[in-house]
Amino acid sequence: MSAQPQLLALLLLTTDTVAAERLVERLRAAGLAARALVTARADRLNDLLARRAFDMILWWRHDNDQDLAEAIRRRGEHAAERPLIMIATDTPGPDQVLEAQQFGARGLLALADEEQLIWTIRREADDLRQRRRYRDLLARLKQCERRSRELVDHTGAAIAFVQQGLHLHANSAYLTLLGYPNLDEIESIAFLDLVEPDQRDKVRDLLHSAERTDHAEPVEITTRLHSSRGKALAVDLSAAHAILDEEPCLRLILDPVRHPETPAKGGEMVSDIAAARSAFFDEIETRLGTDRSVPLPFAVFFVRLRRHSELLRDLGLTHGLDVVDGFGPVLASVAARAHALTRISDDGFAMIVDGLDEKEAEALAEHIREHARLPQRPASNARIAPDCDIGYYLVKGRAAAAQDILNAAHRLCVYSAGSPGDCAGGMQTPTSLAARTKQTAMDGDTEVADKIATALGNQQFKLVYQPIISLMGDNQENYSVLVRLLDGNGELLEAKDFIGAAIRRGLIEELDKWAIRDAVRVLAEQRRAGHNLRFFINLAEDTFRNPSIILHICDCLRELDVRGNWLAFQFQEELVAENLASLGKLVDALKQIKCRVAINRFGATNRSEMILQALPVDFVVLMPDFARALAEDPAKQQRLMAISNLAREFNVKSVVTGVEDARALTVLWTAGVDYVQGNFLQRPSPTLDIQP
Repeated sequence: MSAQPQLLALLLLTTDTVAAERLVERLRAAGLAARALVTARADRLNDLLARRAFDMILWWRHDNDQDLAEAIRRRGEHAAERPLIMIATDTPGPDQVLEAQQFGARGLLALADEEQLIWTIRREADDLRQRRRYRDLLARLKQCERRSRELVDHTGAAIAFVQQGLHLHANSAYLTLLGYPNLDEIESIAFLDLVEPDQRDKVRDLLHSAERTDHAEPVEITTRLHSSRGKALAVDLSAAHAILDEEPCLRLILDPVRHPETPAKGGEMVSDIAAARSAFFDEIETRLGTDRSVPLPFAVFFVRLRRHSELLRDLGLTHGLDVVDGFGPVLASVAARAHALTRISDDGFAMIVDGLDEKEAEALAEHIREHARLPQRPASNARIAPDCDIGYYLVKGRAAAAQDILNAAHRLCVYSAGSPGDCAGGMQTPTSLAARTKQTAMDGDTEVADKIATALGNQQFKLVYQPIISLMGDNQENYSVLVRLLDGNGELLEAKDFIGAAIRRGLIEELDKWAIRDAVRVLAEQRRAGHNLRFFINLAEDTFRNPSIILHICDCLRELDVRGNWLAFQFQEELVAENLASLGKLVDALKQIKCRVAINRFGATNRSEMILQALPVDFVVLMPDFARALAEDPAKQQRLMAISNLAREFNVKSVVTGVEDARALTVLWTAGVDYVQGNFLQRPSPTLDIQP
């Protein structure tokens, strides 16, 4: 869409309306979009100055109105904001030039010199727009700095800003790490005074290097500090150039160096289970890229001893613990390829095996189950069943958080223990909707993926909107944002026709990022037009697993000047249950920028209440199945009532989708549902049909 020329509002101070109209016509003929207000009344000028209702003043000085001249002289602070051009009857003389300078005029021209007058007006209009643009950018910069300061204050990382070696600002994590109760206590302390004496020279060199490199990448070093209580702290110190309150300074980030006992190969087990878990998670993280991509696939195994409590009961506590501890070396010898073999819980062991595919992982699990035996067992004449249950999780593509990966392996181990017969619990049943979609490629994927890639580069994706209507009188206009693909015939393909291929071919992240930016753009336009909108946007599993998605969202909000609370991001319940650790971090970040959070397809699993307990959710969006034939199904009505009550207990709003008939609305209202959505109310539309 072509940009409309900006309208120039002129205030023409003259009694000669004919000359004023002729000037405006000449300006329009010269390509300047202008509108004009003509007056010669001094009292009206004061009112117009106060309301800032125009961009530029043109004053026909030959009118010789002293009241008007005095009003112009008193315009004070408005002088720089509204340029004044004086127009003389004839060529200006020295006295008129001096007078123009005294009035603060930006130009003094003869009325007959129209070309020069038009050029001067154009120049001043361009200059005015540039100055306004500068002020707008400066205001946005200050807003960004303010938001950045808020994020620094709320983040868990220890961050401080120093200038000439002294602390300007430090967040609570920094103060807590160093043992200072408040900022006042540390402001007078030089940062180098916190550094151990033998480390100060290299830290000083690091700070000087960061100052010289200006806006380059942060410089880092591992060093030792001491807290206010004299406790030594080993930290990774990162220093980078920054601006705080319009002053150049250095931003320092302190990351305490952790020294967990190294997860050992073989039978050397870590005795501290909490430290062991942390170290095991670190081992997983070292195998992932910064965007959580997996360069080399690997498998995480969880091995759980059977009859753990019976062993302790039958053998006695101390002897039973010795037997359990002896299982570590046995497990290490059986699984020779394992890395980071770690005692995770009283009866559980975890390990990582690199470079496995599904068949190899299944074979290894079966081998461990068959050959990993307790070194001493209670006497029995019968052949003893396997001593352990096993679950494994293959990590490839885009990884979840390390905690979620271990949870998945543990869950599969529990499933295998409950399965009939002895079997290794692997990924025969994928753990999430995205995993099920990715499991096997389908015919036509290549063709659809090519269409998606082409559409992303040629603006062939379109957003459509379906209203989410309040049953409780909420005046907020909520819309679900859906993506459609424009095919070669000009028809809009629904998401079900291409989303699966997008996930399987690794294009879903780019598609989600496009949808976020375009939705934010439309939202900004609608908000500027005065519409009170909120958009609900879905995020796929691959998208929310990538830590950079929050940066993309923040960039869109900042660039388009949109508030976070105008957006609600939706996550499918099946995916939430398998990615609680990953999503917990993202949801916390979304809450920091005031975005709302919704759980989509709510009620699809038996862990709905657990999700509400774990995440600060604002909305639950129920599966369409709940609304289907609702009026004729008392059991479904009871289930709906229970979910609605559960949501209210957690102060969460409920949304029922798939509403297809009027009778369902009565049931939903009676059940206390907050919002409804469905084709019966309005089908998805490329335009926002907003009622005034």
